[in-house]
Parts: sequence; C-alpha cells; structure tokens
Amino acid sequence: MEGFTQVYDLIGGRATWTAFGLPTEGTTGDRRRIGEYLRTAATLPITATAGDVASAASARAVAIVDERRVLLGSVDAALVAQLPPGTALAPIMVPAPSTIRPELRVGEVARRLRDDSLDHLFVTTIAGVLLGIVHREDLHA
Repeated sequence: MEGFTQVYDLIGGRATWTAFGLPTEGTTGDRRRIGEYLRTAATLPITATAGDVASAASARAVAIVDERRVLLGSVDAALVAQLPPGTALAPIMVPAPSTIRPELRVGEVARRLRDDSLDHLFVTTIAGVLLGIVHREDLHA
C-alpha cells in the first residue's frame, strides 16, 4: 500500500501537537525548542528499592514511572545511595515532580532552571508520559 506511513489526528491544534512531542517543520518550525535537548531519563518502576538505583548508572535524578511511562515521582540518586538497599522508593520519592513540555523555548527553560536553582527538569507530554530529562548545563553549550 502506498501513501503515508504515519497518520496523526490533529485535535487541539498545534499546541497540542507539539506538547505530545510530535515533529514540526516549515517556517514556524520549533527552532530552539527544549525537545531538541532531551536526554534519556533513568527510570524505575514504583515497586523499586534503593538497591535498584545502582542500575540507573551515573544518573543524578531517577524518574519513577508506571507501566505506561507516566511520571509518578523522582528520587535523587546520591541521596538514595546512602539508604539500605531494601528501602522502598515510593514513600521517599518526590511525588509529581515539576515538569515541562517539549515545545517550550530553550531560553525560557534556561531562565527557569537558573531562577529556581534547578539542575534538571523532566519533560513530559500533556498526559504525563515521560519523554526525557533536560539538564541546565546542556542549555549553555
């Protein structure tokens, strides 16, 4: 069959389209949008323990997600490393951490990170699905 390989239903307009992290192009394309600076975020399920954080490699922040990758919370890997390995993460995670959408402009996010003294922000869709993480130092390159 010939034709389009992917078709999207554009309900809600361009803002909704870009909030889901879908691609844009043309003269009003998303130049310097935060979605271009995403890193893969380390993730663990809600049932994870402090011992599981070691598997998140060198991540500073670990996202706690459900089976659909909806962001439920986050933990600081350095702080969790000091806990006994069997410690459940759910009771100690930061629930519903602050997030941003991929369509935000880089300058706006850089100012927010600076003004709020943040090292990183998680990037999600409007449905809360984790797309990745952006770090302050990545925006000053």
